[in-house]
Amino acid sequence: MRRSDLSNEPLAEIAEQYRAEFPQYVLRNLFSISADAILASDADGIIRESNPRATQLFGYERAELVGMSVDELVPVRTRGRHPAHRENFNAHPRERQMGVAMELLGLRKDGSEFPVDVLLRPMQTKAGPVVLSFVRDMTEQRAAQDALRIKDQQIRSIVESMNDCAIYMMDREGCIVTWNPGGEHILGYAADEVLGLNFSRLFVAEDSARGYPMELLRLADSREHIEEEGWRVRKDGTRFWADSVLTAIRDSAGLVTGYAKVTRDFTDRKRAHEEMREAALAKQQLAAELEIRVAERTSQLEATVEELRRKNNEVEEFARIVSNNLREKEVLLREVYHRVKNNLQVVQSLLKMGARALPASEAKGAIENAVQRVHVMAMVHERLYQMGNLSVLSLSAYLRDIIEGAIASNSVRQNQVELQLDAEDIPLTLDLAIPFGLLANELVSNCLKHGFANGRQGRIEFSVQRIAGAARVIVKDDGIGLPANFDAAKATSMGLKLAASLAHQLGGKLVFRSENGCIVQTDLAHLAKLEKEERSA
Repeated sequence: MRRSDLSNEPLAEIAEQYRAEFPQYVLRNLFSISADAILASDADGIIRESNPRATQLFGYERAELVGMSVDELVPVRTRGRHPAHRENFNAHPRERQMGVAMELLGLRKDGSEFPVDVLLRPMQTKAGPVVLSFVRDMTEQRAAQDALRIKDQQIRSIVESMNDCAIYMMDREGCIVTWNPGGEHILGYAADEVLGLNFSRLFVAEDSARGYPMELLRLADSREHIEEEGWRVRKDGTRFWADSVLTAIRDSAGLVTGYAKVTRDFTDRKRAHEEMREAALAKQQLAAELEIRVAERTSQLEATVEELRRKNNEVEEFARIVSNNLREKEVLLREVYHRVKNNLQVVQSLLKMGARALPASEAKGAIENAVQRVHVMAMVHERLYQMGNLSVLSLSAYLRDIIEGAIASNSVRQNQVELQLDAEDIPLTLDLAIPFGLLANELVSNCLKHGFANGRQGRIEFSVQRIAGAARVIVKDDGIGLPANFDAAKATSMGLKLAASLAHQLGGKLVFRSENGCIVQTDLAHLAKLEKEERSA
C-alpha cells in the first residue's frame, strides 16, 4: 500500500470501533499520552499511525514512521522471520498480551538495539484490518532482572563456598528445602539425604521429644530472628555444640513463608569455656592452699615459686590455645598477669609477716631475701599487665625498678648507694624476664651486702649491652672488693649459687674480679634469642 492510499484520519476509524464507549477525542488523548509506544499497522505491516512515545522510543519522526514497515523496527538478524509471524497472526487474529515472548528486541533509527515487550490487538476498520502494537521499553526491567540474577548468583556462590557454616532453608513446617556444602561438612548429611526431612532430625533426642524445634519456629514467627546455642547431632550420631541463627522469611504482606537457618560448630569454644571455668576454680583453690603452705612451710619457698611458675605457664599456654580472637586473648592474658601478680604479692606479704615474727637470724635473712625475689617476679607480671604488647617485655622498662628495689631493701640508710644504669632496650619474653630480673636482684643485693656493709657509701654501675649473639651484663661497684683467694665455684652463699644458676639458665657464666671494688660480668646468649627469631621471621 502506498503512502497516498492511507487515510488522513486513521484514528477516526479506530475510534469508530469504540464510539459506544469512548468519544474520538478521548481516544486521541489516550493515544497521545500513553507511556507505551503505540503503532497502528495494516495487514501488510505498513505503519499507518504512531503516537509521540513511539517517535521518542524508536528515534524516528512521525512522518518517517507512517508508511514504514514494522519489519524495519526489529534487528536485521531476526527480520527475515518477522513476515511469517505477521502472516500467522493475520490468519489467526487474536489479542496477544505482554509477557508471552520475553526475548523481543527493538531497533532504533541509530542502529542500537533494546529489549521490548509487545501487546498485539487486532481491529477491523473501514479501510481494512488494523493491528495495534503497544511496545514497552524493557531496558530498565531487564537490567533490574540481570542485576537480581547476578546478585542471586553471588549470594548462592558465597553460601556454597562457606564450609564452616551449615546454611539451609525450610518451608513453613520446618522441612529442609535447600542445603549447602557446609551442612554436609558440619552435620555429615549430603543434600539428597536431608532435603525434605524436618529440621528436628538435627536436634538431640531429648530436645526433639519436648518439641523444642517447633518452639523455635514459633518464636521466629513473632521475632525478627532467633539466636540460640545447644547440642545437635550429626548423621553418625555424634554430638556437637551449635551456635545457630533462625530467621523467618516473609512475603510482601508480612506473612511467614519459610525459614533460613545458619549453624556453626562451636564445640571447641564450648570446651574451652568449660576448661577455663575449671581452671579458674583450680586456680582459686591453689591460691588458698598457697596461703596456708607459705605460712606453715617457708622452708619450701623455692619449690612453691616453681609450682607457681609452672601453673602460670600452663595458664598462659591455655590462654594461647583457646584465644582465637586477639582481643579476647589480650583480655585473658592481662587478667592472668594481674592475678599472678596479686598471688605473688600475697606470698610476699605472708613472708614479710613471718619474717617480722622471727629474731635476727639466718632464717630471717633467708625469708627477707625470698621476699625480694618474689617481688621481682611480681614486678615482671605487673609490667606485662601494663604494657600494650603482652608477649614481650622491654628490659630497660623494668630493670631500674628491680635494681632500685634491691638497693632500698638492702641499704642501711637512704641515699647510701648511687646507681648508674646503662641498659639497651632488649625485648624479653616471660621465660627470660623472670630469671633475668632475679639475676639482677641477686647481683645488686650481693654488692650491698658485701661491698657496702655497715652503711658504707658508694656507687653501683649496671650495664646491659648487645654483643654478637648475646647480651653482655656488667655490674661494677666501688666497695671493698672481693676477699683474697675468692673462688666463686667454692662459694657457699645461697645468693651467689642462685645467681650462678640463673646466669647458666640464661646461657651465660658469671666471672668475678677485683678492680677498685668488685666487677661481675656475664654474656647471656639467650637474651639475643628473641631478636634472632624476629629477624628470621
